[in-house]
Amino acid sequence: MKHLVVGAYAALPAERDEQEHFYDELAARGLAAALEIPFVDVLHADLNWFAAQLRGRFTRSVVTAIPGTMQRVWRDPAFGLASPDEEGRTRAVAWITDIRHAAEDLNDRTGEQSVAWLHIHSAPSVTADRTAFARSLAELTTAEGFTTELVVEHCDAHDPAVEGEKRFLPLEAELEASPDLGFAVNWGRSALEAHDPERPRRHVELLAAAGRLRGLMFSGAGATDNRWGKAWADLHLPLSTDEPSSLMTPQRVTECLAAAGSPAYVGAKLQAPADADVETRLRVIASVIDLVR
Repeated sequence: MKHLVVGAYAALPAERDEQEHFYDELAARGLAAALEIPFVDVLHADLNWFAAQLRGRFTRSVVTAIPGTMQRVWRDPAFGLASPDEEGRTRAVAWITDIRHAAEDLNDRTGEQSVAWLHIHSAPSVTADRTAFARSLAELTTAEGFTTELVVEHCDAHDPAVEGEKRFLPLEAELEASPDLGFAVNWGRSALEAHDPERPRRHVELLAAAGRLRGLMFSGAGATDNRWGKAWADLHLPLSTDEPSSLMTPQRVTECLAAAGSPAYVGAKLQAPADADVETRLRVIASVIDLVR
């Protein structure tokens, strides 16, 4: 049975009562067994409320460091686990350690393994260095007292021929730097790397063959401007049946799943229109989860 993870924050309604209804229905309909939780400075502004949403229904969730990583890289181009600047690298290691402590605190509040995995990344943009990344990972993996597993989430690699978005290390360099860690693939982030909707499947095949694929998340990308933003941006587009500009088709989802084997978790992170009601948001998520489960 697949462990289903949903990046609910990408489709979350604005109002608290609707958020609670959204979480209730994700659990009741079996759309999610766990959440992907974004970290910028905290796990949630109201941690006790959030812990109550998780407790008893969303366990072994994923915390992703990418929102906070990118905000820090925009302010400080030397920041990142793969930074050739030693001070920037050290700041990133300390920040990831803070996230690990935050995950343990959330687990203590719920009394469960609410968080099981932490997605980390080979920032900074353009200047990321494999040796620096390996040094950071060695420091993080030897630290004691944490129950969450570190997982490298691959984002688009820097390529001077492609505009890109995150522009981190190539997947092969990340693999060399982290011989003992598992990896996660996000469909959209792999697709926008080379402006190629077949790239995600190739990344999945490479990692599965190496026995390194831990997670697979489906988040769409498109080759044309759309209602959420520009072409080839990390916009978490829905499935092509819900968003015509999305290159993430049902066939491409099923092909990636077939190539993946048995990763520890699979799921979806998808946007919904800002004015959408809860039912519409759930339907967008179900379009992918129904293919995945």
